[in-house]
Amino acid sequence: MCALLLVARVGAAQDRVQRLADQLENSDDFRVRTQAALALGASKNKRAVAPLCSGLSDANTTVRTASAAGLGRLSLGGAACLKRRLNTESSASVRASIKKALSQVEEVETAPAINADTRYYVAIGKTADKTGRNVGQVDEMVQGAMRQAAEALEGFALAPTSESAEKARQLFAKHRQIKGFYLAPKVMAPQYSGGNLVVKVEIAIFSYPDKTLRGSLPIKLTQQDVPSRDKSAEDELIKMAAERAVEKFSKNVERIE
Repeated sequence: MCALLLVARVGAAQDRVQRLADQLENSDDFRVRTQAALALGASKNKRAVAPLCSGLSDANTTVRTASAAGLGRLSLGGAACLKRRLNTESSASVRASIKKALSQVEEVETAPAINADTRYYVAIGKTADKTGRNVGQVDEMVQGAMRQAAEALEGFALAPTSESAEKARQLFAKHRQIKGFYLAPKVMAPQYSGGNLVVKVEIAIFSYPDKTLRGSLPIKLTQQDVPSRDKSAEDELIKMAAERAVEKFSKNVERIE
């Protein structure tokens, strides 16, 4: 009974994040979008990162400010999209909010704990997005799904998103028992054919930090009975494909030279 209640609560929390994400993206009222961004920031759910990153491109400065503040309060990722927006943001108040959020996010993006059981150290690169979506939207979604899947693997440690090559080399000098990999995801444009939706994600595998190509893993997923454009279905398949790519990588990592 306790397990069933836990599953129900997790499902309810995920549904709430999706509802808030929809409000932030689609509401015509900037006040609703602002409140959705703030609520996502308080959700304690990593799935809130992607919609908040998208909110940084909102036409309304109040919504952009709230999205930045939400990422800062959430502190579960988003440094890359905050930095990208900071380079183009013209509003002084939004820039101030972004800088504050960056300091909060980067505080928790420290080098992971590596112990005697750690065998692999994985960095995840920026997504090559061929979907035509808004800049950064798919990247944040894929990053979140891949990192969540990798964090659940035993013997693996994740590199911070902001880690430099020099920092990585210093870490490997201290921990010579670990092997490093850099995963570069690419998401192709979703295809609709025969009433079905097809999503393709490919992960290029490099050594790390020198980034010598070692191979690639293609993932193709199909959802039936999706005859026309359905962004929600696309999102779910993209995230599922990103998670499966990490799982497939982990099962084959010992054979990758």
